[in-house]
Amino acid sequence: TSFTNYTIGVRAHTIAGPGEWIDIQASTLLPVIKDLIVEILEDIVIINWTPLNYTELTSYVLEYKQTNEQTFRNVTFLVSIGLPILQHDIEYVFQVYGVFTINNVEYESERSPPVTIMIIMDSSSTTSSTPSSTTSST
Repeated sequence: TSFTNYTIGVRAHTIAGPGEWIDIQASTLLPVIKDLIVEILEDIVIINWTPLNYTELTSYVLEYKQTNEQTFRNVTFLVSIGLPILQHDIEYVFQVYGVFTINNVEYESERSPPVTIMIIMDSSSTTSSTPSSTTSST
């Protein structure tokens, strides 16, 4: 069952006889946000991803921070999100996770892999860059 914790008892048997019981804690896998894409469109940062397909999903949380900051800021929402451009010439890290409610208990999915982007503003364009690509818009 999804979102369930288990304790599994393990005991080895050898020619010398049975060993001691050892308890191992295990959890079912939580879903992971995939394909996080961060784009710059004029003066808005657009964040998209492949949605999770679970009826228990109640919201998504976007975490973002400047790369030199220790703490993420959080924004809760239901679908893809657009943020006003934060500050120019600053590098930001973005990641998203899903929130699920099952039997009145909230669970969080695994965080998406972080995406790092720098917003550069010059007189002709706004450029965003991630480790794998660079995009521009005018």
